[in-house]
Amino acid sequence: MSTESFEYRKVIDYIYKKIKDGSLSVGSKLPTERAIAEELSIGRNSIREALSILHGMGMIERRQGSGNYISKNAGHSISKILLIMIALGSISKNDVCEFRRNMEKSICTLLIEKGISDNQKNKLKDILNEMKSVSGEELASLDKEFHDTLIESTDNMMFITIMEAVAGVYREWIDIVIKRADEDNIRKLLKYHEEIYTGITDRDKEKTIKAVENHYDLIEEML
Repeated sequence: MSTESFEYRKVIDYIYKKIKDGSLSVGSKLPTERAIAEELSIGRNSIREALSILHGMGMIERRQGSGNYISKNAGHSISKILLIMIALGSISKNDVCEFRRNMEKSICTLLIEKGISDNQKNKLKDILNEMKSVSGEELASLDKEFHDTLIESTDNMMFITIMEAVAGVYREWIDIVIKRADEDNIRKLLKYHEEIYTGITDRDKEKTIKAVENHYDLIEEML
């Protein structure tokens, strides 16, 4: 391993430790290249290489004339990695669909166990009511809002980040099938969303899981 290769790894480790000890968090500005060079006693080229790698991964964002910041959009970075893995054949659409289905069951189970606030219930109910009077692109948008609201209601950043990433891959497929759905499939889709909602609010795990299964069975049939 070359000295330069070792040095850029030192930079990545340095930033990781700063995040771990709380010195850096989402949105934080990184120290300047000069400051890092002085602290680690390494060359600026190695620092630029490390920052370029982290930028390519989506972990840091560059702001012209301002500096480098810890990215607020880690989910988007993971989405890009997943899309590349699909293109390379490392994972399949079926893998993504199976993961998404099981994660949604976990999310709904967590909401049943923790409970859901009145504000969240009202938001979900409002979305369901709107879904009854639209189709095509509007319905696809409301479907996304419904599932995003379920995820956000967990208040669990691990779920939120991972599901945001998977949704970035999965959403395009769902949007296409919803926009093309006939009246019968739209009716079924609305029914399953309503059952997911009532299952969670009634804290009925069996009913909720069955509704999630039916929902994804329908989506995958239309895919």
